[in-house]
Amino acid sequence: MRGRHKLLLASFAGMVLLPVCLIVGYLFSRAADQFVSEMSFSIRSEEFVNPLDALAGLGQLSTGTTSDADIVHEFIGSQKIVRTIDARVNLRKIYSSAEGDPVFTIAPDVSTEGLVAHWRRMVQVSYDKGSGLIHVASFAFDPASAETINKAILSESQLLVDKLSLLAREDATKYAKADLDDARTRLKTARQNLSRFRAEAQIIDPSINVQSQSGVSAALQQQLAEALIDLDLLEGSISNVNDPRVEQAVRRIKAIENRLEGERQNLSSGVDRGMVNIVGDYEALIVEREFAEQAFLAAAAAYDSAKAEAKRRTKYLAVHIEPTIADTSLYPRKPLVIAVSTAFLILIWAVSIMVAYSVRDRR
Repeated sequence: MRGRHKLLLASFAGMVLLPVCLIVGYLFSRAADQFVSEMSFSIRSEEFVNPLDALAGLGQLSTGTTSDADIVHEFIGSQKIVRTIDARVNLRKIYSSAEGDPVFTIAPDVSTEGLVAHWRRMVQVSYDKGSGLIHVASFAFDPASAETINKAILSESQLLVDKLSLLAREDATKYAKADLDDARTRLKTARQNLSRFRAEAQIIDPSINVQSQSGVSAALQQQLAEALIDLDLLEGSISNVNDPRVEQAVRRIKAIENRLEGERQNLSSGVDRGMVNIVGDYEALIVEREFAEQAFLAAAAAYDSAKAEAKRRTKYLAVHIEPTIADTSLYPRKPLVIAVSTAFLILIWAVSIMVAYSVRDRR
């Protein structure tokens, strides 16, 4: 055996055998047993989906929407849930309960960032986008703690889903509520304008006054026609032009014509405004009020429909596998850790030897 062979054996012993022995010794002497609690759930919604919507979406290459399951999946690994659950069950105490195992435990006073990093190692989350199933495996140094962590994750996920459902309801009714408020304000303004007009004009319904004045004008027209006929008959029956009866008939006709002209002026113009203008403004206000009432009824119906549809969009968390409690410790998987570590160390040793021989051959 030459010197280089001895060097190879020494390097193999130092880079592979010794670390493997240390890993084996640590795993079987100091590594704490870990128990796992598993659960599986998905996000469901009671929203009715039209089958034609799926056909309509075939032409769309991509969308910018994110499913609720994606949000929950990211939430489980976030700092927010770690802080919340730590305040409830004291994660620092759970993850530091195994003494003498610095590799798989943390210090009791670890920072929040260190706790989040350890959380992501101790809580494994897998998400199947096809089925929407979220599988969570939580590790701890006793079965009860692992189950407690999973139940806390389930509870916080349910609160998040409830919040998402509430936001969906608010979004569904927000615009309908805004339209209803605008329609209500418009109707209120239209009614106030009509009331102000009636107070200023001191008339409840100008159309009644117009009808009354029109009746007076019609009566005057009839009396004028009768007076003219009487004058014609009188002039045809007498021979004296200066007959007092003729003068009296003429004065009566003039009086009726003057009265009729006065009524016409009352309809067209007056001291403040003409009755025609008053009626025109009144009819415009009535039309505006009726249109505002119809718009309000339509907005109220749309708001009720939006609320009914929002209630059908209730999201809930469907648990397929409740948080389990382990009977035996399955982790850390010592044979797997030893095998992977050995393979990795051998790979590093082989690459190092190849690099060393390559450098030597170039000299």
